[in-house]
Amino acid sequence: MGKYSKQDRGDISAYESYFAGMNASMQQKIALTTAHFPPYGRIADMGSGSGSGTFDLARLYENLEVVGIDINPKTVEYSNNKYKAENLKYIVGDIAEKVLENNSLEGILNSSVLHHVTSFNGYDKQQIVKTLKNQTAQLKQGGVLIIRDFVVPDNADREVALGLPQNDGQEEGEIPELSTATLFEIFARDFRSSLNLDKSVPYKRLDLSIEHFVFFETTLRYAAEFVLRKDYRKDWATELIEEYTYFSQEDFENAFRNENLRIVVSMPLWNPWIVSNRFVGKFHLSDLEGNSLTFPPTNFLVVGEKVNENDGVQIAEKTRENAEFQFLKLKAYRHKKTNQIFELAERPNQTIDLLPWFENKKGQIFVLAKKDFPRPIVNAQMQRKNLNRANYSGYLTEPISAIVQSSETNTQISIKEILSKRGNLTADEILEISEPQFYFTSPGGIDERVESYLVEIKDWEKPPQEIENYTQFASAGFVRELDALQVLRSCAVGGMFDARLEINIYRLLRKLERSASSWIGAEIKPTTQNLEKDFVTLQVKDLNLVKRKVFDEIEFTQNSFLKLKRSEFIEETSDKKQIAKAEFEYVVPKNFSKNTVAAIPFFQTEHKTFVGIEFRSLPAPQRFSGSSHLACVPAWRLPFSVEHKFDLEPFLCERFPIDFRAEINQVWELGGSYFTSAGVTPEVVYPLAVELKMGNLINADLHYFEIEELLENSDKIDDAHLLILLNRLAHALGKLTYFN
Repeated sequence: MGKYSKQDRGDISAYESYFAGMNASMQQKIALTTAHFPPYGRIADMGSGSGSGTFDLARLYENLEVVGIDINPKTVEYSNNKYKAENLKYIVGDIAEKVLENNSLEGILNSSVLHHVTSFNGYDKQQIVKTLKNQTAQLKQGGVLIIRDFVVPDNADREVALGLPQNDGQEEGEIPELSTATLFEIFARDFRSSLNLDKSVPYKRLDLSIEHFVFFETTLRYAAEFVLRKDYRKDWATELIEEYTYFSQEDFENAFRNENLRIVVSMPLWNPWIVSNRFVGKFHLSDLEGNSLTFPPTNFLVVGEKVNENDGVQIAEKTRENAEFQFLKLKAYRHKKTNQIFELAERPNQTIDLLPWFENKKGQIFVLAKKDFPRPIVNAQMQRKNLNRANYSGYLTEPISAIVQSSETNTQISIKEILSKRGNLTADEILEISEPQFYFTSPGGIDERVESYLVEIKDWEKPPQEIENYTQFASAGFVRELDALQVLRSCAVGGMFDARLEINIYRLLRKLERSASSWIGAEIKPTTQNLEKDFVTLQVKDLNLVKRKVFDEIEFTQNSFLKLKRSEFIEETSDKKQIAKAEFEYVVPKNFSKNTVAAIPFFQTEHKTFVGIEFRSLPAPQRFSGSSHLACVPAWRLPFSVEHKFDLEPFLCERFPIDFRAEINQVWELGGSYFTSAGVTPEVVYPLAVELKMGNLINADLHYFEIEELLENSDKIDDAHLLILLNRLAHALGKLTYFN
């Protein structure tokens, strides 16, 4: 470390403590972005400001050379004097120009900075186009460009009613002393943007009556501009000249594709802390008929990867009618006692997942994963927007996997062949292959049971390895190492979304008795409750105690719940040139959306946390194990009337008393959404943690287990939803700080 050795914090535990000590905003920035950067090479933090955030990046990733770039020479001088590390430097430069040489960077981060580029250049949005062109030129092939900033809300031009409190401050005085309603009128008078260069914000007062609130009619975009800045009163004059919402989600996506940037993910963000502390109860937002509207996004994330001109940037669906199905089949099963008919989509052969991993000299755990693997089905059924408004290009990061004949499973030879072909790993690089873990990805409708292995390998010292193309598209992507903890952090805030990769990383950390680091998703604060008299809890042995075979396969005649689709998917370049096409079959609900909500019910006493589990009988477990019994979390396929993730809490509050005779106390978003089985279904799962009210739980149709006991015996759990939600809940409650 040389002259900077005093700043070295030692082993990985110290680095994790350093991360835990960051403020929540910086933790989210790190989590949303760094899982997409390579662990080696050179990245630039554009608009580094004081330099503290850039320093955090450099200290957490010593193998990355980090360059902070800022236009202010005094700021750069300050940063260079205050924040020192061998892999860090700050330079003066205009981030809209070519500051560094072409093809010199593995990654570029623009965090809450690009709205400055337009705001201080006459609100000219073409400055963003110019900036992206120059920044992309500085990226190497395969380099990643990330923007985290504000976004124009959907339907931004619609007229809305914005209700603001008038009793939280004064009608006259300095900006910090004013009521929010009074502040809005000052905002309307003084704010300028690309929409109103030389005139005030149009609005009018409405004759609506809610105690202590004044209502104004304005557009949704102006309402968003105000509520996003209403709490920044100390620097009000500076904030007022900045236009936050300069680009829509579509604008960002088009601009990225025009620069040959393949979009990994594009999604609005609703920061849980801002929503809870600055939105809920702080203002009312509705249409002019009084119907409540969704809060505007607090931030936006778009991640793009630089590809060649002739490489694909998007895989889109072109639906076919009257298709014949060759890969998937619908089967019917009748419950012997109830005569209820269950439908199951069956696919041939067995799914194997492999997670190669290694630990470096610093104690960091890395995993190998497939990156940019084409999964077109995630873009199926896009007639309706995803509940979280996320868009994907159709290329995912996921474990190394293969579909094999059942007779080939459990053989070391087959696993090594997969690792060689799809991971570019030689036999002498493989140190140990774990025992398998089995779990169902979507047991309510698909007969897929994954057989998963952890594979210890030698320290990976290779650049990203291109995979031999065994797909019907232009490329099968490549294999690269990922920091295991950064993947979990990214999942916690919605930046990565493969269920199986996450399950395997949690399993790996448990095997190694390693910390999962701090949780950075929504903060979960349950109340302390007292157990009811005669309350019964179960032990893990009771999870799979019941062995029953309750289904008979019957002739399939007509589908009532599931339907199969066969579509053509087109892979296109940035200039819309078709480079590949392929037909894929997939399964969706017949009368419901592709969206699922999974909820893990729990409650906390003074000393223990209990999780509620549903026991179900399903044909998929019976097909594989001979027993239809499955311990799982409550999950519902969602009706089309649930249109946004903010609709999920009221849906659960309605369903839990009906379906489980249990009342809900509080609900929290439990990390980002995830895909269950992207090769078979476009199903997206939205996970939530649900605190139950103690009072009538004895009569609820759930079974309760101590969370620690479930964690220690998670290898006995074979429902993927339960595995993900259990690990995330334990992580959020601080129970994965160290595995014992």
